[in-house]
Amino acid sequence: MVPINDTLILAQGIAEGILTHPINVTGADEASRLMLALGDMQKNLRKTIGEISDSSTQLSGAAVEMTSITDAASKTLRQQKNEIEQAATAVNEMSAAVEEMAQNATSTSEAARQSSDSAKLGNQCVNETLKAISALTGQVELTAEQIQHLAGQTQDISKVLSVIRAIAQQTNLLALNAAIEAARAGEQGRGFAVVADQIRALAHLTQGSTKEIEEMITSIQQQSALAVVSMQLSATLAHETKKAAEDAGRSLESITSAVRLIDDRNLQIATASEEQACVAREVDSNLTSIRDLSMQSDNGTRQTLQASEELSRLAIVLNQAVLRFKV
Repeated sequence: MVPINDTLILAQGIAEGILTHPINVTGADEASRLMLALGDMQKNLRKTIGEISDSSTQLSGAAVEMTSITDAASKTLRQQKNEIEQAATAVNEMSAAVEEMAQNATSTSEAARQSSDSAKLGNQCVNETLKAISALTGQVELTAEQIQHLAGQTQDISKVLSVIRAIAQQTNLLALNAAIEAARAGEQGRGFAVVADQIRALAHLTQGSTKEIEEMITSIQQQSALAVVSMQLSATLAHETKKAAEDAGRSLESITSAVRLIDDRNLQIATASEEQACVAREVDSNLTSIRDLSMQSDNGTRQTLQASEELSRLAIVLNQAVLRFKV
């Protein structure tokens, strides 16, 4: 038979958290059964408190570990966020640079197209100049031929003048002889003498005119020779100018081809730059989405960290509550 006082002491100890009181029951009365029941309750409480203590210790360790992992993840996310922001900034700068390059390529293409148009216009002017030079060269050569022909005709005139001069000299001699014969004839030859004097005067006049004409012809021949030389020089210069214009035309054609090639390349660059700009804008948009997700993840990680810290605090509180029991 178990005394009621022992049962009260056991119950009081259990109420105070003392679960180490030994129980020895040999009877079968109600007090003994109550003591056995209190013993079973003490044993179950001790087992439960032990399990709670173990779980609290594991929970505390897990909370600490989760706090450490969450803190590391939060730092990683913050670093990732900074790197994403830097990448977004770099992509924005690259996008701006690519767009500027595209604009520059477009402007250069427009300038190249204007240069090509100017070169084409210059080539047309050169072609017109070539036509004018060709016409001028032909005219100069024709004029030179005409002047040479005129020089030949002046030489023929000189031959005729030589004949006229010879005839005038012969006429002068004949007139002189006639005058001598008239003087010998006396009064009968006076009329013939007058005619002879007139003939001689006419011969002198013819000689003077012939001399003047010869001087004119000589001057014309000299001027013609100078004109022929000048025309030959002009023809040579015209040929050289024509050759230079042809070279300029070929150079302009080369420039036009080069400018056309540059225009094509600039158009390709502009198209590629526009495509790169589109890709850069898309990458920037994706980075912005990733940054937003990273910020959301960072916020979630902060909340998880707060929950882990709260869980760790609750584990400590639970462990302190368990420590009130003596097992």
